[in-house]
Amino acid sequence: MEKGLVPLKDLVIGDRTFEIPIYQRNYSWEKNQWEDLWNDLLYLDVGKRHYFGTLLMKETGRLKRSGLKSFGVYELIDGQQRLSTTLILVKEIMAQLGKIDDENVRAELIDLEKNYLKYREVYKLELLGDDSEFFRRYVIDDMEYPDEVLTPSQRRLKEAKIFFRTKLEEIKKADPNHFRDFLIQLKEKIDNLEIIRYIVGNDSDAVLIFETVNDRGKLLSRLEKTKSFLMHLVYLSEPTDPADSLRQVNESFSRIFRYLEGIQTNERGRNLHEEDIQRYHFVTCEAEGDRDTSYTYLDFLKGKIRDIYRSGEQQKCLEYVLEYTKSLEKAFFALKEIVTYDLNDEVGTWLKKSFTLERVAGFFPLLMETWIKFKNEKEKMTEILRLLEIFTLRVYVVGRRRADTGESRAYRLAYKVHRHSLEFDEITQDLKYFANEYENNEDFQRDIKVENFYSKIGNRDIKYILFEYEKYLREQAREPLEIDLDSILSEEFQIEHIWPQNPEQLPDNLKEIHEHCRDRLGNLTLASKSWNVKWGNCRFEIKREKYQDSVLRVQKELSNLKQWGKEQIEKREEQIAKFAMERWKI
Repeated sequence: MEKGLVPLKDLVIGDRTFEIPIYQRNYSWEKNQWEDLWNDLLYLDVGKRHYFGTLLMKETGRLKRSGLKSFGVYELIDGQQRLSTTLILVKEIMAQLGKIDDENVRAELIDLEKNYLKYREVYKLELLGDDSEFFRRYVIDDMEYPDEVLTPSQRRLKEAKIFFRTKLEEIKKADPNHFRDFLIQLKEKIDNLEIIRYIVGNDSDAVLIFETVNDRGKLLSRLEKTKSFLMHLVYLSEPTDPADSLRQVNESFSRIFRYLEGIQTNERGRNLHEEDIQRYHFVTCEAEGDRDTSYTYLDFLKGKIRDIYRSGEQQKCLEYVLEYTKSLEKAFFALKEIVTYDLNDEVGTWLKKSFTLERVAGFFPLLMETWIKFKNEKEKMTEILRLLEIFTLRVYVVGRRRADTGESRAYRLAYKVHRHSLEFDEITQDLKYFANEYENNEDFQRDIKVENFYSKIGNRDIKYILFEYEKYLREQAREPLEIDLDSILSEEFQIEHIWPQNPEQLPDNLKEIHEHCRDRLGNLTLASKSWNVKWGNCRFEIKREKYQDSVLRVQKELSNLKQWGKEQIEKREEQIAKFAMERWKI
């Protein structure tokens, strides 16, 4: 197969199939890219051609057979997003043509399937991993898959199929009499999309060309640019045959992309982007904990590696690239283990608490490095996680410090752990020191007793504190805990003001006192939503009887009191504050 400018049909039609090499990303095009392709074809005049970019391929020498027919297998090094999307559109054109009762159309459909989609059991395009099966079964063969089992890339494939189906249905609805002609013309436009077909003989040549290709489509992410750059430097630095070193980098990045998929399909990792993870890793291995430098990590990395290469130390350059790649893979794997950890042990318990408080982002570099170092020493890992929860509760929740408070220090600490200059005792001492510096005991006591606690602290955080107090009361009463944190944090439970927020039923001489006491921690408790709706605004004398039947100890304990006012609120606040000082003790 010759290289050069050819129409798409000359690439796809014939005795050849395409596979995506394992080091490539999964399907990543989204609505913007689908819109571009659709509009390019829709507004293209019949008979004219449209340049569709470069397709970079490597001939594998392998064959696929169906009966007596053989197909040469090509790896699609660059161009999988465009080709995948185009075949999805072809399939949807076929689906619409299949609804037309016309013998000529039926013959056209048979040729379309053989030429663009599959010949018997041999499919024209094989995607990566599980995406390959999904592409064959859902996109090509129209089998259904439930949404809840789909990965992000599979969901994008499904949404692309729906997108083009919707566009075609809109055209059909607007002009049903000419819809058949529209479909035929659209298919001809796809046939004639112009591409530059470039075939390489080995991975080394592919790397060299891929680094300089700048095709239209979804821009490469920084992680993909990092991979491309590192492979290019391997190609340049290896004095003999770079194949083995290239394979090492390829396989590492293949695993990195799989780990990333595992991270982003988990609830804990839904907001983690690949650039964030790479930046966290860079903080620990290169930036010496410097947060500002970490935001320009790719420029820094390129500059450093190029300087080594230009100094003439090719072997040192090669070793650095391979070492950096392995270190990056280890970081992604550690984070994947952290966000997917589901064992019901002490580590799992404290991990859940940290993620529940929703302020873990600044600690990710430290979490990654301590996990790598101590994940097999559960007592040590548990203590580190416990201290991170204490820091979060004292500094961010009760102290109301900015979300990035202490981030630079945590970054520098992560760097020291990575460089093996800090051991467990030093790490825990530093964490205690940081927490005490930002929110010492005196500050913590003051902030937990503020008059406007209810409006100052987030509703979810108050629930968290009161749930921990509920656990404490259960332990004191030697009662089993019959409810979990997830339930308390759901909409089924609310924060109740024991002395109701509405002062209308109070005598005038108590209204000013009520104003200063109603939002204090001592006046807050947990209640089921239904309970709070029914009884929340009632006088304490009425509530007192209802508290006795509550499933929550933080309500039930109130039934022992005969009245409720300033004195009782301050006493209860003192009790909760004493508990908090012990529970979140540095």
